[in-house]
Amino acid sequence: MQRKRWYAIQTYAGSELRLKHQLEERVRNLGWEKSFEPLQTGEATEFFFVPVEEVVTSRSGRGRASEYRVPYDYDLLATTNERIQRGDLIARRPPKHLARRAEVISAESLWRVVVETLTHTEIEYLIPQEKGLRRDIRVGEKTRPGLPLTVDSDERYVTEERGQIVARERVKRIVLRYDDGTEETRIIPEAYLHPKVRAGATLEEGTELEREHKIHARASGLVKVKEYKDKREVSVQRIERRRLIPGYVFTKMGLDEEEMFELIRGLERSARFVGSKTRPVPIEGPEILLVQRKAGLVEAPQTEAKAPRVELEFEVGEVIQIVEGPFADFTGEVREIDKEAEEAVVMVKIFGRETPVRISFDGIEKV
Repeated sequence: MQRKRWYAIQTYAGSELRLKHQLEERVRNLGWEKSFEPLQTGEATEFFFVPVEEVVTSRSGRGRASEYRVPYDYDLLATTNERIQRGDLIARRPPKHLARRAEVISAESLWRVVVETLTHTEIEYLIPQEKGLRRDIRVGEKTRPGLPLTVDSDERYVTEERGQIVARERVKRIVLRYDDGTEETRIIPEAYLHPKVRAGATLEEGTELEREHKIHARASGLVKVKEYKDKREVSVQRIERRRLIPGYVFTKMGLDEEEMFELIRGLERSARFVGSKTRPVPIEGPEILLVQRKAGLVEAPQTEAKAPRVELEFEVGEVIQIVEGPFADFTGEVREIDKEAEEAVVMVKIFGRETPVRISFDGIEKV
């Protein structure tokens, strides 16, 4: 058996995972497992590796972050930086019960429209349902001072400030009269109102007024929570898996040249070994360090936390050196600078091909 060394197999960008699956299958069919260095990825043992990185974006599957308005009477079950899956429970409002015996004096049907202002405060508008809302009064629409909410442009129901509509729902204004003569008014969404709660009904202590409400995630990703005066805003940011080195599959093996060419013969996507046309060449230097770091075989260097930077030490077009993460020891040209995110896009050469990588300012030094 040949000494095991690292090799790169080139294919079309976007075909790496398909080629990797074909190579894994061929190795097992040929019984060559002992000629390959096993790589542990989760619970599976594999012989080929496609370096990827996880990137948190502000886009959901439809291009925007999935956002959820969570009032403070809800129990928030998700926390910032927690990973969740589609369908997971984000928040829950427990059912509400009557604390003492009461009679329902009235149950008025209303529209509730909630506008979030530019300062993140909320203004609630309660409108009789018989009025009818304008068709453009829906969640996500912008508002301005004096915008009519009803079809007949009733001046009593106009928006007060610039903002955005964050809620639009049918509700009931329930007036309860207790045995001691005191009265209480509650606003309950029709979707969660218990059927027993209707005008003229007498409700015993413990009767359920409002059913439980749950908010489930519509997408998978990373949770971010912001707290404001009237609510919490939960967003689920999509996590994308991006190829670090597009167009390459890596393996550590001990095959001879004839066996190497048999390994890739007939595979789709024009698979070929990196090297000369007739002889695969083992990869060494910074390229193999990158692969080993992403495979978890070698620890990537990390820089110590630095004080806030007052000014940048480099500019677009300047050649810098990367000093942390899987690309440590690579040099490249700064293509873009994102001061808000404190990151730079650096073009590094991998196997002679320029590849853009995003690096934090702390991971870059002048050459």
